[in-house]
Formats: sequence, structure tokens, C-alpha cells
Amino acid sequence: MVSLVRPAEIDDAAAIARVHVAAWRTTYRGLLPDDFLASLDTLRYEERWKRTLSERSDRVYVAEDIDGLVAFASGGHERAGETGYSGELYAIYVLREAQGRGHGRRLVQAVAGGLREMGLTDMIVWVLRDNRSARDFYEKLGGVFVRSQPITIGSALLQEVAYGWRSLDAIRY
Repeated sequence: MVSLVRPAEIDDAAAIARVHVAAWRTTYRGLLPDDFLASLDTLRYEERWKRTLSERSDRVYVAEDIDGLVAFASGGHERAGETGYSGELYAIYVLREAQGRGHGRRLVQAVAGGLREMGLTDMIVWVLRDNRSARDFYEKLGGVFVRSQPITIGSALLQEVAYGWRSLDAIRY
């Protein structure tokens, strides 16, 4: 299946929001409360993505295939002051039915390229501890465990873990 990864445009905001909400609802079912997942509002996410894309400070990429926009990823400067990391993969979501087709690897590669354009040489990503498939993905890419910390999402207190690459060249695609 042919896949295209490209920089996101403002006109992609609605499709990115659709993927974002759908991926949260499938990825986090059983990890987050059902009422929280049901409350996710695609229109609110669309407005958020329009703002993000119009500011152009983050690097946002989308993956398209014959079914249209099926995945996205974003990254930029590290946000939490984590020592030793200047870049961060903020988000990467692939629709469940589009997983296993290489979209994720290609999106990470695009974000890493965007970070390089920003003059950043390393990257960190945060993931829910109990999201085993995402953790396996980052480990296959060569991510090294950095640390864990608590996070509250909705009414749920969870643990998130960070994976890092001290060099973008160390990412194994």
C-alpha cells in the first residue's frame, strides 16, 4: 500500500482531529475512563490543531494512504526541562485499521528530520506505562528508558515513561 508522509497544512486540522480522537478512543480503552474517552470532542481538537498549525512553531506531519489521512505526528523543542534532551516527539497517532503499515516509522523519521531543521540533535517521548504496544514501538526504534512519573488524565492517575535518543542518528527505523 502506498503511503505518503508530508508536512501538515492548516486544511488538515479536521482530519488530524478525527484521527486524534479516534486513536485515543481505541488506544486508551481500558486505560482511561470510558466517560472521559466519550467526552473527547473532535471540533475542540480541530480548533486546537488549527492554532498549532497556524503558529508553525511545532513540526507536524501526516500520513496518507488510499483511505485518506490515517496518522499524524508532531514534535518540537522539549517542553518539560528534561536534562539532556532538546527535542521531543509530542504525539504520534495511527488509526487502528492503518497500523502495521510503516506509517509510524515514517512519521518518526519525518519528525526527526524536522527537529534537525530546528537545530536539535536528540529526542525524548513520553508514553503511558501501560501502553505496551507504543512502548514496544519506541524500544524497537532504539529508544532508551529515561524515567517515569505520574500523570493525571481526566480522573485517572497513571504513570508515564520517557524514552530518549541521545542522538537522532541513533533512531533505528
